[in-house]
Amino acid sequence: MTIWTWVFVLLLAGLVGYLSVGVYAALTLTRVGDHPQYDNDPGTFGLAFETVTFPARIDGLQIAAWFIPNPEGEKAVVMVHGRDASKQNAISGKFPELAAGIHRMGFAVLMIDLRGHGESEGARYTFGVHERRDILGAVDFLAERGYPPEQIGLLGVSLGGAAVVGAADKEAGLGPLILDSTFADLPALVGANWQKESGLPVFFLPGVYLMWRLLYGFDLQEVKPVDALKRMPARKVLILHSRDDQTVEVGQAYQLKKAATAAELVLFDGCEHAEIYRDEPGRYWEVVSEFVSSLEYEGGDQRKTIQ
Repeated sequence: MTIWTWVFVLLLAGLVGYLSVGVYAALTLTRVGDHPQYDNDPGTFGLAFETVTFPARIDGLQIAAWFIPNPEGEKAVVMVHGRDASKQNAISGKFPELAAGIHRMGFAVLMIDLRGHGESEGARYTFGVHERRDILGAVDFLAERGYPPEQIGLLGVSLGGAAVVGAADKEAGLGPLILDSTFADLPALVGANWQKESGLPVFFLPGVYLMWRLLYGFDLQEVKPVDALKRMPARKVLILHSRDDQTVEVGQAYQLKKAATAAELVLFDGCEHAEIYRDEPGRYWEVVSEFVSSLEYEGGDQRKTIQ
């Protein structure tokens, strides 16, 4: 072979290797990881609840959930956990406790397992893009139980917060949003954490973005909840974030606040990522209760103060 043939072969081999690393990284980074297991469910806190399933919108994956009815209220909240967690295990196992508190405020509560997590179908996550379908499926489930979109609020933690924003972007009539430890700009987040998360040089990141688009059908670089918030009509949004968050730095919370004209940003100190309720439960309840009590509702006012 001529030297140019060898050059071509080497370049082709390098390209194949580069793209293979991209495929491997894209598949690895979307795999749901292990999470510590906990035992609490809504029944631990004296609540009657139903174990239910419903189809996600568009692709019909079966989403598992706990539904906690509240005959004393007319509103509902969908609670959405973060990456590598579940309806039972999020916030170091305190997600059901958080749900019990929200229920005491007068809401029915629907706690869902995002696709690939907990008891739901699916094997991978997509940084909130396809997970929004799971939340919209939850909205459809609640609509069948008599809750119109404007009576449904959404609370999302980390990845769940990104999915919540995506769902609200698609369903304009939904109620208020509570975003806990949520990222604003995924490309900035990935760039900052790429080597730590993947163990690979930044050189490989463009190849991962390309393979991601081919494998999953959307551009990871366009996953920006901050842009979705900018598109939405004005709505009440509560943003909770820790100044000491080592996964999603606090600057991303400021971006969300700037994008949502009616948003309230409350910062905490000394809390780990997606563990604000675990680390500062008293102040967390105070902030959430005050936010809920400030909302204007259509129809009767069914709010309660957390005891």
